[in-house]
Amino acid sequence: MNMYEIILDIIEKNGPVSFDSICDEMNEMSIIKKEREKPVQISHVKSVVSRKKDLFSVEDNIVSIREEKELITLTAMIGKFPGPTYKVAVDFIHNRFYLFEWNIDNRVAVNKEKTVFIGDVEQFKKEIIRLSIWNWERDYQPESLVLDGTSWSVHLKTKGMVYESEGLQAFPKDWSKFCKAVSQLIGIKFA
Repeated sequence: MNMYEIILDIIEKNGPVSFDSICDEMNEMSIIKKEREKPVQISHVKSVVSRKKDLFSVEDNIVSIREEKELITLTAMIGKFPGPTYKVAVDFIHNRFYLFEWNIDNRVAVNKEKTVFIGDVEQFKKEIIRLSIWNWERDYQPESLVLDGTSWSVHLKTKGMVYESEGLQAFPKDWSKFCKAVSQLIGIKFA
């Protein structure tokens, strides 16, 4: 786990917090005690926070997550004709998600039972932050005409912004990592 992810966890658990409190809590964590011989210094925490200015806000020595990066919900959809099409709705506040699957092709068995192993919304949230999908372009389109290609959309709502991105047979550079993260969360291939 990266240092900034630990700081994020502390802020999500406690709300906006001072550098001293972050440092104290980090030094109490067993994961930190195992990895480090010396305790975490305030200067190290300040260095991490200053490198992640796009993620953290500091006011009067209190660190918080920027509102435009504080994840509320994410909805992702992917599909192609005749299907299947998947829609995943993730609620980061309540740590849950919903998966919808539909298929236009009548040859696909509808009552097919399957066991899936789902992932963790908290881990998924960390991956979304790592991927910085708020930096994705609004629209991705190929140079040439595409018939029956893969269409997709991502709608990310944060406390301070809404980010939307979509495309047809053209994708952001981290698209495969995003699909892998969604697949790990929902327990089936999202691609």
